[in-house]
Amino acid sequence: MSKQQLKKKDSTELAVGDISADLILKSAGKGLENITNDDITIPRLAIIQSGSPQRKKKDEKYIEGAEEGNIFNTVTNELYGEGIVVIPCGYRKSYVEWVPREKGGGLVAVHDIKPEGSKTDSSTRKTFLGENQIVDTAEHFVLVKKDKSYEPAVLTMTSSNLSVSRKWNTLLKMKRINVKGQTVETPSFMYEFKLSTVEAENDLGNWHKYKIEEIGQIESKNVFKQGQGLAESVTTGKVKASEPLDTDASEEQDDDDKGNNKKVPF
Repeated sequence: MSKQQLKKKDSTELAVGDISADLILKSAGKGLENITNDDITIPRLAIIQSGSPQRKKKDEKYIEGAEEGNIFNTVTNELYGEGIVVIPCGYRKSYVEWVPREKGGGLVAVHDIKPEGSKTDSSTRKTFLGENQIVDTAEHFVLVKKDKSYEPAVLTMTSSNLSVSRKWNTLLKMKRINVKGQTVETPSFMYEFKLSTVEAENDLGNWHKYKIEEIGQIESKNVFKQGQGLAESVTTGKVKASEPLDTDASEEQDDDDKGNNKKVPF
């Protein structure tokens, strides 16, 4: 639901149009009573690439002002041009089955394990189940900082971004904190990171991939509890993410993921 600017009706009352503030307050939450967490999906974050439909004015997915390298929210279409601050709260690996774009494209299924019978082409390193492509997909459940609050989202990483995902996971697993004389593994949601994009290239072309920079530890108990709640939802499987985008299946592979020695940015 779009937010409308509240405007003054008189010196003591606020309203939307000719709807009084008191009437809005009395109706707060009405119509939403039967919506539970099972009926809500968490939006995904994705990168605008050169060929993304979000840049094509005649495409229904077009987003005004979208530029290559922008991160965007797949539900609200909000653009994050300069990067965003995120808190990692959970991780899982999935295998997403797509119809190849040259055959019409489209999502087929999301698998928890690599489907039996899938085969990897040694030259392209792409995996197929019959004619459909199976894409290794790393899903990072995060809290996105919005002014002074945080909203949940899923950061999807495939292809060249899998190396970024592995490095981020490794960094988080290495974190330790001393509490009451004990050195323990630090909860992932104790840390904030800046998420932005950088340009990458190889012989096949150029594209944008994620860049992650550590900011530091959080200090708010409320934010900690929000991260803890999201982490528990991921662990128990209660959280639902919105459907993956076809852009996740079309990113180029960089040389780092092909076994060569070219270095790419974290």
